[in-house]
Amino acid sequence: MATIAKVTNGASAASALDYALGKDKPLHEHTERWLEENRLERLDALKDCRAVAVGGTNGIDPVIAKEQFKAVRQAFNQNKRRNQVLRITQSFANNELNARNPSDWQRANDLGCQLAQQLYPDYQSAVYTHIDGKNHIIHNHIIVNKVNLKTGKKLDERKGTAVERTRQMNDEIAKKQGWQVIAPVREHQSKTEQELTKHGQYSYMHDLRGRIDSTMADTTISDFKTFSAVLAKSGVNVSIRGQNVSYAFLDANHKQRRARGQRLGADYEKEAILHELARRTRDQQEQQLNRDDQSRADSALRETERTDTALEQRERNTTKSSQSLDHLTRATGRTRQTASDLGASYNRQNNRKRRIRDRVTSFANYVRGFTDGLHRFAEQAKQLIADKHLYQDVASRFKADMARKEQNRQAVIKQDLAKRTVPKPQKQQPNQTYPHNRGGLQR
Repeated sequence: MATIAKVTNGASAASALDYALGKDKPLHEHTERWLEENRLERLDALKDCRAVAVGGTNGIDPVIAKEQFKAVRQAFNQNKRRNQVLRITQSFANNELNARNPSDWQRANDLGCQLAQQLYPDYQSAVYTHIDGKNHIIHNHIIVNKVNLKTGKKLDERKGTAVERTRQMNDEIAKKQGWQVIAPVREHQSKTEQELTKHGQYSYMHDLRGRIDSTMADTTISDFKTFSAVLAKSGVNVSIRGQNVSYAFLDANHKQRRARGQRLGADYEKEAILHELARRTRDQQEQQLNRDDQSRADSALRETERTDTALEQRERNTTKSSQSLDHLTRATGRTRQTASDLGASYNRQNNRKRRIRDRVTSFANYVRGFTDGLHRFAEQAKQLIADKHLYQDVASRFKADMARKEQNRQAVIKQDLAKRTVPKPQKQQPNQTYPHNRGGLQR
């Protein structure tokens, strides 16, 4: 029956969802040709995707799950770009769910949704069913958004606990289906390695995995060249050969060893390594863009503060100048009354002062207009903050709308699938009559 192949954390929700849906991505393992040979067709809505069936919980539409996940993160201010999702890989035995039967594709997806709902009822989940793995085994990619829909808090669960709880719940679903529990398929260990590990003895395969894991634990490594260089420092030479990746090193007994990624396990294969490195590259680029945007915003804020300070100082200077001019005018008036012989000189001075006062008044009006503009900008900023709080209220209604949309979409998919799986009517053969000799006596 279904086995839990892997449970891991994903830093980027967008990257995990894009990979699982596989929009405009080619199918692996020559699956297109395999589908033609077995006369199988994918649903029209998913013909350009790797996923052959999709589903979700808590109102999630898997096609737009990236936007829905992001909306909930923003509503609860959970925008950190670390451990945004939990990824669960669920694989099915071919003798229980057959990839050659399209109805089993949707059945596998329904079981994946059931598992996600029972494990994380208060979290958004998107489920994508694939058949393009080795031997075309049906398997699900379950992506869980780590933000609690009720509390807004982030999921905090130890990896070992998550794996154990997921496998137990998966086994319960298996028993209800009348299936037997099978061993995980993605962790590859030979019997010899299992015995060595069991007795605490040295295993070069375990040693090799540990060196690769230690290298991949450094999240600053985001390209294959750096990955190879760092791994070489730990004594492992890595090379790509076609669709495979090969690792060579000297073990603890100074014996030359070589192993392919497929032999070590799915996490060490070429596709898994390159996909993880590409995801890290995208994350680093996004983080750099965010840092640049924040730096520009900080610079603009500092410049605004300097401008405000300068404007306040100019307003104070303008006020003082106006007061000085008034005092000077009054003093000049008194002088004119007592010194009429200086009338001509006073008129010239008065005209000059009037021009100065007009210029100062014009400048003061400009300063007041600029200040009013800054106040209006502050009011707009307050309105944006108020709109953000309103957006959080809208998020709850958005969830309900998405739930209704998901129900309608599931109904359309099941109707389409039911039409495809209806057996064709058999042509009825015409009745034929044959003469029968009753064997009468001749007379």
